[in-house]
Formats: sequence, structure tokens, C-alpha cells
Amino acid sequence: MARRALTLGLAAREPSFHVFVSADPQVMIEDDIVRFAERFAQSRPTPPDIVYVHDFDRPEAPKPLTVPAGAGATLVAAMDALIERLRNEIPGLVQHDEVRRATQRLARELDAKNREVLTGLESTAKNLGFGIRSVQGGVQTFPILHGKPLSAEQFGALDESTKRALGEAEDRLTHEVEKAAVLVREQNARFEAAREEAMSRLSEAVIRRACGEVKKLLEDFGDDVTQYLDNVEKALIADWRDFVENDAQGLTPGEGNDEGGSDHNLAEFDPEHATRLGRFKVNLLVAHDEEAPPPVIYETNPTYPNLFGYLERRARFGALLTDFTRIRPGSLHRASGGVLVVRAADLMTDPIIWERMKRVLRERRIGAEDPLGPLGLYATTLKPVPAPIRVRVVLVGPPEIYAALLDADADFASLFRVKVEIEPSIPRTLENLRALDGYLTNMAREREWGELDRSARARLLDLATRLAGDRQKLSLSLSPLEETAAFASALASARASGGADWVDPGGPTSQSPRPFRASETPPGSVVTAEDIEIAWRERRERAGAAERHIRELTIRGEVSLDTDGFRIGVVNGLSVYSAGDVEFGQPMRITAVVALGREGIVDVEHEAQLGGAIHTKGVAIIRGYLARMFGQERPLSLKAQIAFEQSYGEIDGDSASSSELFGVLSALSEVAIDQGIAVTGSVNQLGEIQAIGGVCAKIEGFFELCRARGLTGKQGVMLPRPNLEHLVLREDVATAIEEGKFHLYAVNTVAQGVEVLTGVPAGERDPSGRFPAASVFGRVERRIIEIAERLRAAEAQHSHGAPALESMEDVSHADLSEAGDFRSR
Repeated sequence: MARRALTLGLAAREPSFHVFVSADPQVMIEDDIVRFAERFAQSRPTPPDIVYVHDFDRPEAPKPLTVPAGAGATLVAAMDALIERLRNEIPGLVQHDEVRRATQRLARELDAKNREVLTGLESTAKNLGFGIRSVQGGVQTFPILHGKPLSAEQFGALDESTKRALGEAEDRLTHEVEKAAVLVREQNARFEAAREEAMSRLSEAVIRRACGEVKKLLEDFGDDVTQYLDNVEKALIADWRDFVENDAQGLTPGEGNDEGGSDHNLAEFDPEHATRLGRFKVNLLVAHDEEAPPPVIYETNPTYPNLFGYLERRARFGALLTDFTRIRPGSLHRASGGVLVVRAADLMTDPIIWERMKRVLRERRIGAEDPLGPLGLYATTLKPVPAPIRVRVVLVGPPEIYAALLDADADFASLFRVKVEIEPSIPRTLENLRALDGYLTNMAREREWGELDRSARARLLDLATRLAGDRQKLSLSLSPLEETAAFASALASARASGGADWVDPGGPTSQSPRPFRASETPPGSVVTAEDIEIAWRERRERAGAAERHIRELTIRGEVSLDTDGFRIGVVNGLSVYSAGDVEFGQPMRITAVVALGREGIVDVEHEAQLGGAIHTKGVAIIRGYLARMFGQERPLSLKAQIAFEQSYGEIDGDSASSSELFGVLSALSEVAIDQGIAVTGSVNQLGEIQAIGGVCAKIEGFFELCRARGLTGKQGVMLPRPNLEHLVLREDVATAIEEGKFHLYAVNTVAQGVEVLTGVPAGERDPSGRFPAASVFGRVERRIIEIAERLRAAEAQHSHGAPALESMEDVSHADLSEAGDFRSR
């Protein structure tokens, strides 16, 4: 079902059908999702490339273009080749025959007109008594007297009227010189204009021819590319001088804004906007190979720039600047047309990232932003137009995150409409066994762990069942199996490398540590089931310090707990402790005492505020069971106090409720309970024993304690019959059970459990509604009646001073020799 749901999410055309894969973190399903998506993508079309180009109307807003797959690089190369070609051809137009002939003709005309102006000016000067000679940058006038230039001394010797006449003549000549200079400049300007017009006509012809070839090459790239090339052609024709000026200045084309580094240009242009030849570059943002499947990207570090792209910067003019050629893609860009896989927990670490992700998925377009931009720490004048994307996002996270997002974020349900639930375990079918075996075998081959023989593979599959906690299941939490296989490989490698100290003569190899000496897997290294077993046990022991410490305290007697003999009102319950990633079972003594009173069942843990809500519920169920069994004819008047001895932490869960009930029944009936049998299981008000969790850890924990003290052959664990399907015990425990050194008792009802623990029949009501006197329930009922009578007598004596009633007939020593042993293995 999960595979079908994931296929639906990947195949759906609706843009809001993004996928949330709900899986426990221990399953580590991300790599499998990536592989599944890659297989699914094989039949899908290749997505288009994305490029950014300059917008000639809005320089601050470069725009994206989508081109066919593989065409992005072609467009980049075509534009670079176009600019390089024009840079080579346009400056060479100066030597073109047409330009050279026009230049020579215009130069002759200009020279003739300049001589004509100069001749007229000389004639005017002569009439005014002045002479003219050409100097650099213009002409120089001087007075003439008697056909010779007048020196300064001679001019000073003239009379005032002559000086005044020469001054007036000089003013008129200066005016004429200025008029002549204007004529010369106008003639030079017309010359340059005519020359530039010739260059412009030739440049336009060259540009149109070159652009036409590019258009023909790229004619199948779409209307957007055609429109862009039209704009490029217009801009090139209008600014053909950039090629000549760049060549004259020795500048490299296409350097963005490097061409104009003067203060004048900085004042006129924004340094982040493309100018001159930099406008014609193409930024290839996302590229795909032709015929390649859509991309499947697993983003393991979903930071803001990694997801959404960024504007790369460089230091120029004393600032960090960027331009449209430095727009860099993020995972969402690169996954466009395909699948993006992200862990939800990583995405939720930054609320800014999550909000931006939702906006991108809603709008189906994404623009590159500065990584610091969302925080308001940096501003840029470049505002790229968002690029359209079509991406399927697959979030992977635990069920808790899915529930939290569904409850707290209204946008989440509208965007992630496909939920894929990954169960922590799968049925132990032949198909799944083969699949898991193939997965582990491939992993061993890829990681060079050596060959796993048939027994090792079978043992790993059994361990997968043990991790699932169900004989009909296989766990998908494969990290413990990977770790076990890796260490088993090291053991096998050390054995294959040889060594006299390999076998410990003091005991069987499965119980003695082995050396790790091979850093590489030698040829012929084969991992066996024994290697797997040793690696699994040592993995468990490496993290078992807490378990060993508690067991040592119990063995030394610091924690009171018996594993043989009989005691009244004392039951060995079983609990599960967690120490990091290790869970282990530990027996706990539960005691029950009965006294006169009307308090009913008193839970010491609850009174001490150490009992959880579920444990309190279990105690309430015990009250309900007692009322149903013994309170139908008269109200229950008693005080029974239950306690977990030497427990100093919180107690929760109802897996010990049956143990507590057995302790109360033992205290009421004064029938002793076998201390060699530990008990686990919850109970309901109807007296049915219900399944609990951690049954294997509980059984193995009690077995370890009994083995440390010495197995008597009578010890064992009583468990709910529904838990039989969950038994995947260690090999040593299973062997001890098979040999009769340890026992398991599966029960369905309280009555069956009473008989196993006491060896006395629980009892059934006869037609008159009475239990047999020798039965446990008969003794309980009589004790309840006795307590009620004694309580009533005590209260009456306290009120009226009346004498106390004698005790009821003593049946505590009824003949139990014929009760038989009701335990069933």
C-alpha cells in the first residue's frame, strides 16, 4: 500500500500533490525512496534547461528562459561565439574597401574645404594688414608693415592712431578666425558622421548576418528564445561601437560590468546591472543531458541557499557586488521536473525556510535571493524574475511531525495531500524474506564485508524478526543488522587472516571473544551464523552496563527478590528498562498486604505520586475485577495495599496489573506464590489476561537472573497466551526451555494464572453460587466476608462497647494435598 501511495504522489499531475512519507527515524527509508523515485523517473520525459539572460528593458530584472533539455549549453556557446565573432569582425571594418574609399574621399573633400577657408582667411587678413601662419591646434595672426611682420619693438614705436587702427583690424580678424574655426569644426564633424555612418551600415550588415545564423541555429528553442535573440540583435546594432571601443582599449568581451570602471561610468550605471558586452552573456542555471531521466535529488543539508539558490558576490569598488551571471541554483531549481527528497526535521529547523518552501510550492516558481536578504541584513538592486519550476517534494518524517503540521499549519494539508505510511515492520512472507535477504547481501557486497553464507543470512533474517518483536514480522529498522553484519565481517576477516589465538580453549567459540585483526577483507572471508551471533551478543553487551549493574545488585541481595520458594502476597513482576538504545527486562518484587478497612485497593505508587496514569487505570481495573468476582452479594469492605518494592522512579503501564492482582489474591487467600515464576501481562475487568510489550526482553531478563543464581529446572515466566506470537528468544534461552531447565506458561485468564502460580485450583462457583472451600477463590471470598464481619464488629464495639464476634470457622488449613499441580508448560 505504501508503494502504491508513493507512486500516486509521484505520478499525479496536480501541482499540490506533494508527498509526506511517515516513518519512524529508525527505519531510515530515505535512500530507498530515492531509489524508488529514480526507477519511477526512468520512463518520464527529460525536463527543460533553465537559463538567465539580461532584460534590455529592465536591466535590474534578469529573466529566466526555459529551453529544451541539453539546449542550455548550446545557447550559451552560441551567444559567446556570436560576441567573439563580432568582436573580431567589426573592428576590422575600418580596413574595409568601402570604408577606406569613403574615408579617403571625405578626407580630400575636408582638406579642400579647409584650404578654401584658410585661403579666404588669409585674404581677409591681408586686407586688414595682418598675416596668418598655421600652428598646432589652430592659426596665429600678426600685423604686417611694409610687407614685413611687425615686431613688438616696432609696434611700440608706432603712433597711437596707427596702433588704434591695427587693434581695430585685429578685432575684426579675430572674429573672422572664429568663424573659420566653426566652419572647420563643422566640416570635421560632417566627416566623422559620414565615416561613422559608413561603419554603422557595415556593422549592421555584419550583425544581422551573424544574428541570422544564430537564429537559424536556435529556431527550435521556442518563442522566448526567438524574442530574446531579436532583442539582442537590436541592442547590438544600436551599440556596435562597444566592439570598436573594447578593441581599442584592450578589454575582454563579456566581462559583465568590468568594461566601465571609470568614475563617470560608476555614476551613470549601477555596478550590479549588466552593461555593454556583459549584457549578452547567458547564465546556464540548470542543465540536463538529452534523453536523461528527470532528476531525483536528496537534499541532506537544506539550508536557505542550498534549497532556493543564491546570488554569488565578489568584492569590487569596495563593496560585495553581484550580477545576473552569478545567480546560482538551489536544490529546488535542480530538481525541477523531477523529485526533491528532504527530511522534515531538517526543514523545520528554520521557520523562514519552511515559509519560503510553502510559497514556492504554491506559486510554482522560484527566484534567487541573497541568503541574508530574508533577514534584512543585505540589500541588492538586482531582482531576478522568478523561474518557473515543476517539482514533486517528498518530505520524510516521523508520524509526530506529520500530526503537528496537520494540526498547526493550514497550508500543509493543501500542499502535501499524499501521505505514505511506512510501517516499522512488514509481514514475514517468502517474498519479503527474499527481498530483505537480497538487500542485506547487496549491502555486504557494496561495503566489502565478504561473503555471507546461507546460515549467516538466515540468522540475520531471524534477528530482523526479533527486532520486530513478532514471529510473523520483519523489522525495517535495519541499523542494528548493519552494525551486526559489519562486526561479523571483521570477525570473519580476522579468522581468514589466520592466528593461533583464534579459538579460546577455555570454552566454546560462541562464548569467547574473538580478535579483530584484519583491516581489509581478505580473499576467501566467509561470514557464518556463529560470527553473526557473536557480533549480535557483543553489540548488546557493549551497551548493557546498566543491566549488568542492576542484576549484580539483585544477586548480591541489595535488591530483594527471590527466584525460588513460596511466599504469600509476593509476586515477581517484570518490567522493561531503557538505557539509551537498549531495552532490557528486570524482575521487580510486588507485594500486597490486606487489613481491616474500607479504603479498597490502595496503590502506594499513586499515593507517592510515582504512578503514571496508565498504571492507575490498571489498579482501577483490579478493583473492578474484585467487585465482579466477589462483590455481587455484598459490598467489598477491605483494605489491600499494593507496592513495587525498592522502586524509586515513576511506574507506568499496565503490564504488571495481573501481577498486582495475583499478589492481592494471594494475600487474601493466604496461599503462597511460587517465587521461581515471574509474571507479566495486563488484565481486564473480566479476568482475561491481555498481551503486553517487551515480552522477549522480560523473559530474557528473568532468565539471566535465574541462570546467575543457578537454574533449578522449576523457574520460568508466566505470560499472556496472545504474546506467544511475539516470542523470538535468544538461542540460549530457547535451548534452556527445550531442555526443561526453564519454563514458559501461557495463560488466558486469571484463574489459569492462579493455578500456575500456586499449584492450587482457582475454583468455580457451584450451582448454589459458592466456590469450593479449598480453592483459592473460595478462600478469598471467605477472607473478604471475615474482614467485613470483623470490621463491622470493630465498628460496633467502638460505637456501643459490644464484645467482638469470634472468628469464622478456620478454613485456612483445608486439605490441599489433592489439589494437584495445575501448571501447564
